[in-house]
Amino acid sequence: MGKKDSKKTTKKDRYAFDKFGVNLVLHTIVPILKNRFGVKKHETLTVTDEPFVMLYNHVTDLDIVWIIDAFRTHMYCLASEHMVRFPIVGKIILWFFNPIIIKKGSTGTAAVMEIHRVIKAGHNVLMSPEGVRSGNGLTNPLVPATAAVLKKLRCNVVTVRIHGGYLTSPRWGKGIRRGEITIEKIAEYTKDDIAKMSAEEFEAHINEDIYEDAYAYNEKAKIPFKGKKLAEGIEAQLFMCPRCKKIGTIHSKNNSFFCDCGLSATMDEYGIIKGDDIPFDSVTKWDAWQSKELDNIDVTSDEFVVSSDNLTLFEINEHKETPVDTGKLTLTKNALTVNNTSIPMDEISGYSIVGFGKLLITTSGKHYYEISNKKVRYPGIMYIKLLAKIKEN
Repeated sequence: MGKKDSKKTTKKDRYAFDKFGVNLVLHTIVPILKNRFGVKKHETLTVTDEPFVMLYNHVTDLDIVWIIDAFRTHMYCLASEHMVRFPIVGKIILWFFNPIIIKKGSTGTAAVMEIHRVIKAGHNVLMSPEGVRSGNGLTNPLVPATAAVLKKLRCNVVTVRIHGGYLTSPRWGKGIRRGEITIEKIAEYTKDDIAKMSAEEFEAHINEDIYEDAYAYNEKAKIPFKGKKLAEGIEAQLFMCPRCKKIGTIHSKNNSFFCDCGLSATMDEYGIIKGDDIPFDSVTKWDAWQSKELDNIDVTSDEFVVSSDNLTLFEINEHKETPVDTGKLTLTKNALTVNNTSIPMDEISGYSIVGFGKLLITTSGKHYYEISNKKVRYPGIMYIKLLAKIKEN
């Protein structure tokens, strides 16, 4: 008997199976999820018959599900590596969606090559060009060079905007706030349209198309997002107190959050922050203020240090987590350290966040780390902002 062909199955080879798998999920699991998340029913949205890349604003972990369901057109999704590490959801994503995996905080070269192969094979791609979910209610700017890469693909590009996703499931939050999610098709660019634009012009169009201000949208829509833990987990996003200006002193429970200095606030069903002497009524405004405050921190000083307790450094390999060290996370101008394990600053080649804001670190030695603790929420977004400042100096 001859040897069995051990050649790895490509997306082109298994397209029929992938299409069947997605349709199966759409008709079985998705109706339950749509009801749970409050996804609005509407007529199927139309799109070009030619191969395309669809871009959207990233607001929930299940954005790809809502969009594929809205268009009922098969698309290969770009998915963060951390998603396929989930025991059950990860297996569903891998088996039924056969996604293009990208490691956040890395260059993404392998993912770009796979996108090119999928388009060349005549299929479609669905991706968020932001890279991370919105933490403050505003769409993040495109990952650098996204527009230039899309131009080189020489295919159509479709832009989509998700409304209501942030207030349904904010990146920092716990649980679901039941309100309303809607999907809106914004624009469709042919490859000829794109060829006529510079990368800068195309990037401006995309940023405008997928931009969503969650609070501004809901000020007009006036949709209540009901839940029992509306503010819980907010310390992962709001890391600085406007009263005492200390970092890491905010805590939350259910619909309330408070600082060690005595400041106390609540969040209502519209995402509005309320409380005595609270200078901001939204996460967006609070985040804008604390980001400016970070700009005043001298990260080049020998005295600069920020820290968070009870975290574990995991090395990620083949979608598996291996604990390396556990203890206090500390950031200085020279290194990022967890307990006794340090990653020198000059070895950090990339960084990002996943989930509520867990840090992902890529090193020049090709190591890939996550810093987390299932029982602890810490402001990973703050570390990202400070790492960017350190790298600029």
